[in-house]
Amino acid sequence: MANKLIYDVGMNNGDDAAYYLHRGYRVIAVEANPKLVEVAKERFRSEIAAGRLIIKNVGIAETEGDLPFWVCETHSEWSSFHRRIASRDESPHYQITVPCIRFRSVLQEHGAPHYLKIDIEGHDILCLKDLTAETAPEYISVEASQIELLDLLYGLGYDHFKCISQFHFLPLEVPPSSAQIRYEQYVRENKSLNEFRAWNGWEFSWGSSGPFGEDLPGKWLTFDEMKQTYAHFQMLQRNDEVTPFWNEKGYSFWSDFHAMNNRKHNS
Repeated sequence: MANKLIYDVGMNNGDDAAYYLHRGYRVIAVEANPKLVEVAKERFRSEIAAGRLIIKNVGIAETEGDLPFWVCETHSEWSSFHRRIASRDESPHYQITVPCIRFRSVLQEHGAPHYLKIDIEGHDILCLKDLTAETAPEYISVEASQIELLDLLYGLGYDHFKCISQFHFLPLEVPPSSAQIRYEQYVRENKSLNEFRAWNGWEFSWGSSGPFGEDLPGKWLTFDEMKQTYAHFQMLQRNDEVTPFWNEKGYSFWSDFHAMNNRKHNS
């Protein structure tokens, strides 16, 4: 593979960046929260010195300049430019001001990556809107919070899709995938579920985006298949059906859309 660059947009505590570095990639990480950036700079001191990791302490916004940002004190991954997200479950939160840039600025400075992970609590769409068919990477993931994101991915040339639950990295499929069947067997037998947050010997923490690209479980779906599958699970959630894809509170449908550009994959 010629392109060994990954963008980690929404670095949070750095656990995803650690996995990408472990896999031998160079990483451009973007994080708005300055406290998390300072911790990451210490954690990855040697990788930064070696030029394998660059951390940009900025937010991604529609316009450049300083903007208010809400930091969630109990769940750092919920910190957002949207107060309703940072205050989810009545979580304590506070406001800071952060410098912001357009995502296109990152692309212009560093070039298109092999894989682009986007997880910036309500602003994922801004990254997609700044991509073009030329700058879109081979693989990409975004939070599955808006069906519009899937439409934008398709418009950028992505033609293979998976929707991966972030609870145990299970693919949403109809009929159930082999990974989901194995998971449900473990639940029935009351065994440890740790293996479902592990991949290639790496155990992912809660809040991590997990594996990507060809490492993902399940099969790649067409655009129409993905839309139909996602709509099916949205219906199940509205009907309070029991599945592994939302927690006991019922409201948290925590999943990511992953997409592959088959033309770039085969080039």
